Amino acid sequence: MDEIRIADGFPDQIMHVIPKPLLCEAAKNVLVGELYASHIGYFPLTRHHYVSRPKGTEEHILIYCVSGNGWLEIDGKRRKVSAGQALLVPQGCPHSYGASGKHPWEIFWVHFAGEDSAYYSSLLADGEHLLKIDPAISKNVCRLFMEGCKFFDNGFTQSRILCCSQMLRHLLAVIFFGNPAFMPGAAGGRHRSFDNVIEHMRQHLGDGLSLADIARKAGLSVARFSALFRAQTGFSPVQYHIRLRIQAACRLFDTTGLNVSEVAVKVGYPDQYYFSRIFRKVMGMPPRTYRSANRKSLTVDR
Repeated sequence: MDEIRIADGFPDQIMHVIPKPLLCEAAKNVLVGELYASHIGYFPLTRHHYVSRPKGTEEHILIYCVSGNGWLEIDGKRRKVSAGQALLVPQGCPHSYGASGKHPWEIFWVHFAGEDSAYYSSLLADGEHLLKIDPAISKNVCRLFMEGCKFFDNGFTQSRILCCSQMLRHLLAVIFFGNPAFMPGAAGGRHRSFDNVIEHMRQHLGDGLSLADIARKAGLSVARFSALFRAQTGFSPVQYHIRLRIQAACRLFDTTGLNVSEVAVKVGYPDQYYFSRIFRKVMGMPPRTYRSANRKSLTVDR
């Protein structure tokens, strides 16, 4: 470990620490109090970067490693942090972290709290603090971080704190729910994308796809595929296919003059009455009621 240790003060760094009295006042707004940033920044050149917090912090800490390498020590274990990874330290958790001596990391970081803040730590498997950021969303993650930093370039106001709060919610949604490299609750955050399988379902709404057919498309056994698919989407493959069919039916009711029987056939239900029962179960109303209500709404909007 380098003898020189620097917590902050790097060339061209961005670091905003929101005044606590102003933050406490802003947090009375429900849009802020549920989730807000207390510190946010960007360190581009981090040679000798080192932070040690034996008692942890009052907030959760999210760090995104854009380039270079670093390390995190937590729960008595040291973990390497590489470019394209994020680390999440829960509030009150003793930890230390720092930049690699040979290839110091470039990082965005935020301290955050609020009523919803602990939820994001719960998405990681037990003992996990690192998650991979898919290259497809990396630019968006950096953009959102920089957007949050720029809110405070011209000072701190309650409206800017509110804007940053909403940016933070968007950022966490992208990292935890819009990240193809991460699956909430999975050991190591390992994720398997089923986008191609879902597209296959969507392209065959009118066909009699079986669960075995769909699992074969995924290259997995039926049992393994079903378990992974449910963990990722919250639905079994069959339930998801049904919902895709009903979603397509809604589009046909919204945009065509086809009757219920014709729509049913197009989305794979030759029995109109069975289709109507499924539609009502998913949408909470019969097909004719849906079409009537939606057309009235469109007429009013015009």
